[in-house]
Amino acid sequence: MHISIFRTIYKNVIDNQRIELLLQRHNISFEKTLYDKGSRYKIASDNEDSINIFKKQLNMIYPQIAL
Repeated sequence: MHISIFRTIYKNVIDNQRIELLLQRHNISFEKTLYDKGSRYKIASDNEDSINIFKKQLNMIYPQIAL
């Protein structure tokens, strides 16, 4: 099991649903926690490659998110 955590800030990310669809497309389970200034995602997958592919695609869509 491979686990990673990243945060989004509302001024940088306006479409969290797009991130969630991308996670589902790669069969990555996630926990989302909402805060006043953004969201926190805890993602987990059995395959590290799927998380790395997700991170590359997310970086193309939202380069301001630190992974």
